[in-house]
Amino acid sequence: MSGGRQRNVVQIYHVDRLELAAELGGSFGRYRRSGADSWFGWAAGLAAAAFAVFLLLARPVLPLPEGFDPGPVRVGWLLLASILVLAGGRRVLRRVHDRRMRLWLSAPYLARAVDDLAEDLAARYDGDERWELIRDPEPIEVTWREEERDAEADSRVPGGGPIAARFHATPAHRLVVLGGPGAGKSVLALRLATELLEERQAHDGQGPVPVIVPLASWDPREGLFRWIARQVAVDHPRACTPVPGAPPVAVALSLLRTRRVLPILDGFDELPADVRKKAMRRLREGMKGGVPFVLTSRQDEFREHAPEQNVFARTEIILCPLADHAVAAYLNPGGRPRSRWSEVLARLDGAAADSPEARLRDVLRVPLMANLAREAYSEDGADPRELLVPGAFADTAAIEHRLYDAYLDAIYSPSHEERTWDPPTARAWAGFLATRMKADNLEELAWWRLDEQVPWRVRGLALVPAFALSVALMARLDLGAWGWPGLLGLSLWQAYAIVCALALLHMPVSAESAEHRPPQRIVRLTGARLREAVSGWRGRTLGVFAAACLAAGWAATVATRSGLWLWAMTAISWVTVRWCGRRLLLAAADPSLAGSPGALLRSDRRAVCTLGWLFTAGPPALTVLCALPLASLGIWFAADAAGVTFSLSADKAVVGFLVDILDGFRLPFAIGILNAAWSSRDRLVPLTLVLPLVMLALYAVTPAAQGVITTVDWALAALGALVCWLLYATAVSAWGRFQVARLYLAATGRLPLRLMTFLKDAHRRGVLRQSGGAYSFRHIGLRDRLAQAGAVDTRAGTLRPGRGRQFTSGAIALALLMGTYAVTVRGAAQAEPVTGPIRALPTACGLLDDRHIAALTDDARTYAPKMPKYTPFLWEPGCVVDEHAPKARTVRIEVGTQIVEPFYDQSAVRAASAQFKGSSWTPSHFDLDGGTSRSLEGFGDEARLHTGPHRVGNAGRPLPAAVVVVRKDNALLTVRYTEEHADQARVSMVAKVLAGAALRKAGLAPASAPRTPTL
Repeated sequence: MSGGRQRNVVQIYHVDRLELAAELGGSFGRYRRSGADSWFGWAAGLAAAAFAVFLLLARPVLPLPEGFDPGPVRVGWLLLASILVLAGGRRVLRRVHDRRMRLWLSAPYLARAVDDLAEDLAARYDGDERWELIRDPEPIEVTWREEERDAEADSRVPGGGPIAARFHATPAHRLVVLGGPGAGKSVLALRLATELLEERQAHDGQGPVPVIVPLASWDPREGLFRWIARQVAVDHPRACTPVPGAPPVAVALSLLRTRRVLPILDGFDELPADVRKKAMRRLREGMKGGVPFVLTSRQDEFREHAPEQNVFARTEIILCPLADHAVAAYLNPGGRPRSRWSEVLARLDGAAADSPEARLRDVLRVPLMANLAREAYSEDGADPRELLVPGAFADTAAIEHRLYDAYLDAIYSPSHEERTWDPPTARAWAGFLATRMKADNLEELAWWRLDEQVPWRVRGLALVPAFALSVALMARLDLGAWGWPGLLGLSLWQAYAIVCALALLHMPVSAESAEHRPPQRIVRLTGARLREAVSGWRGRTLGVFAAACLAAGWAATVATRSGLWLWAMTAISWVTVRWCGRRLLLAAADPSLAGSPGALLRSDRRAVCTLGWLFTAGPPALTVLCALPLASLGIWFAADAAGVTFSLSADKAVVGFLVDILDGFRLPFAIGILNAAWSSRDRLVPLTLVLPLVMLALYAVTPAAQGVITTVDWALAALGALVCWLLYATAVSAWGRFQVARLYLAATGRLPLRLMTFLKDAHRRGVLRQSGGAYSFRHIGLRDRLAQAGAVDTRAGTLRPGRGRQFTSGAIALALLMGTYAVTVRGAAQAEPVTGPIRALPTACGLLDDRHIAALTDDARTYAPKMPKYTPFLWEPGCVVDEHAPKARTVRIEVGTQIVEPFYDQSAVRAASAQFKGSSWTPSHFDLDGGTSRSLEGFGDEARLHTGPHRVGNAGRPLPAAVVVVRKDNALLTVRYTEEHADQARVSMVAKVLAGAALRKAGLAPASAPRTPTL
């Protein structure tokens, strides 16, 4: 303001900037963080800074291992530096985002967006079925008159012709179309939009693009332009994304602000009566500055809230009733005397006031009623003369209701189509849909939003298969327990099951459940699309940088042979593939361009079943989670290259260091994690399905997992996580939500099981009309009539937003975070050694083959010797078979088994391997005098053969003997065979045969292992 004058240019510029920044929220991406998130970020930064100052002043002793303790002063300065870097990085990222926004909202991209929008709308308007309704068999020409001529009764001559010419003739390009129910307001708006698009095409793309927006679903608490932008972005995602990554709502809002789009607001009267006053005030505020628009409404509803012309300038036209000759030509073309309408039309001429004929004439002057009357009385046995029965209809409303009912009776009569429905049942199903649409002020029946009629508890059941499979996967891995799960008496998979239960509880109360994922489609990958994705020096630089980082990371993985590095690079590569796949292979399907609702449903189903594993959310958090071990591993390998030696391996030391950091600096890390989690709290549910892979990676480098985790475990975890993600994507996809809604509503008797078939049949009968990928009732009056007879069900399918829901969501999210911390840091990363994969074996005597015993002995005696209390040096068998015949040669078979348990920080498998190496290298341990020892192949994981003389009982001299020791996982199997008058080759062969048979009986031999020969 200067000198009492308003500088409009400067003011409008700042208003646009402010409104644009505020309007870019919602499901398409945030431009500015909400107040709660901003406050939480500042609180987290201040708390971290206060903790850093405390470290600098108090200098407490930090609970860090020796060699990793930099001291409180260094940690304090490092923390302050990190805060400054994060704050500066946030500011830089915001500036980069602003620059990208200015790029997306530049003139070339907006021109491309408006051209694509015009192309989409031209195809949509041309295929609108309302054209067929008004042109079959003959078009009904709707005329209008200007409201300004009301005072001049003699000059009220109805106008006609192109409505676009009348719009251009208005002083401010602001047109309000008024008329009664069914007078043709929506059809006239469609005519206007079509004519304006044709003019734009004739003038080489010059002029605004008319967009018809039904006002029925507008909540005036939301700004008008913001709401229109959201509607345009949802209906036309392709046009509102001129380049990959552009925010569709922001693009649509810019098109509105720059007047490249002409809003045609259809149905002001369809707003609830209690919000029309506020809606009119919002309309006036949004259209300040002479913004052109078109508005349609019933006359009385608009007049009640219409401001003065000097406040809200516009041109009003009123649709005129049909002339009597037009009605006669429509109902009885050619004036045939034997038509069932000929007598009725004859009685309408010169009808007295307040007579049945006069009331019917007034009803038939409405285009919708004339169309309903023609179709309702076209069937055999239908007689329109019932509309003229004296006393049958008290007023015109009763006649209209009868026309609606007669139309529905005729449409669902058995003779109408080959497929028949029970008329009362079909009307009840249509009435349920109409009731819900009227309650929500919806004009279109979008099948992907049908789950709104389903209770949130039922919708949550669709997520159970994904989480149940994930819990079963964790139970199969059996990672033990430590920390909080162990203190509670829970195994790790049981604790993870509780975390999954919290995730299922959090889903219905989170904001993500209120967002409706639009139908998806698979985009064919072409060279042009690939070039467009990496267009510009920024895109090419980012692509080259990402490829170089991945190549360097995988090269380092091969060089370091670090399991943790391998897992981190695998996860990062997966995130990269998912991000690129979503941008290149998937796109939101445009419902307005779909051939039919069935085609749109099949497109989404194909996308889900083929690329559903790309749907899961959470790349930023997952990338940070994967990059954190890489940073620590980089420090480790740098120190190792500098000559600093450590007693532990890199993987173990890094995991231990991260655990110590999280345990020692709980406050700052908790604040940082809570800040990040609160900002992405609506993405916690799909991230829960990632935990099995994270836990397996953390567990694999702990002492508890030494020798336990196999390639099969990794493959099972990766495949299971992929299947879980696919199940989750199916549950939250448009197709999956539709299936849940269809099954639930069919089970409760509200809709048929073959719902899409019923809707397609209703469309063929004319009850519904098709608009791209959605259905709608042929007129809102028909919807309202069906809703009157439909069962009113006011139960909400979703939880309404409010403070209670936000508090519940925050509480469950906090519990979910604590559970995630418990099962990862306090569980998998600090797991106690668990019993190995082998928990039990048959008895030692049960491992011998009777055929072998019969072949080796004449009179065998089998017994289990009494085990001594203390055998520090010699091995003692669990089963002995010897020769009992007095004159036979001396033969003895001895078998022993052992299940090794965890030992301190060693897993059961690692402890068994250590025991095998310590006890089997020396033949003296098996009471062999001297002899030889060598490794065996094909027996378990490790096996050795010892040969040498062995003294049996009171024998005067040692006898030839052979001992086979086999380790399979955490089980040890030992077979000692002694035979008189045999050579070393003979006893070695027999010992190996007996060991192979014992392994097969114990179930420890692989299925592909060759069978040893029978003795």
